[in-house]
Amino acid sequence: MSSCTHIKGALRRHGSPGTFLWVMLFLIIFGPRTFDAATGEPDLINDLAIVQDSIGDVLVQDVTRTRRPVYGVRSVTIENDDGNVICSTEHHNTWTGERNRFWRLSAITGCAVPAVPYRVCSAFSVRSDSGRQRYLGPFCSPVTGAPG
Repeated sequence: MSSCTHIKGALRRHGSPGTFLWVMLFLIIFGPRTFDAATGEPDLINDLAIVQDSIGDVLVQDVTRTRRPVYGVRSVTIENDDGNVICSTEHHNTWTGERNRFWRLSAITGCAVPAVPYRVCSAFSVRSDSGRQRYLGPFCSPVTGAPG
């Protein structure tokens, strides 16, 4: 059986403590995201904001961002400023790339505008084409004051 002298030589040439530190730094900075991308782990980021349009209707600005298509269930809740759920609903959907949408509060939550300070939150149970599944969230808007 032959010896692997070329591998031993390469490790000896490139196996300095400095090389080890550079590899560790690379893994710390890029490791989790690179590993997730390589394994097909689903990812999704959601930014929510409560705004009013020119005629006074309450809208939810809903920005979702993904690196690859994901599909699954989204739970949307209205919570008071203490975090207690006032109203909730679920939506089945597919999210791809970046989307910036404006929804009437009643359309995204199925509820009327609360008379108390509130926020809108969403959480996702999504799956990617690789078959991996992940629970993401909650993502919440800032608390807004009661209408009027």
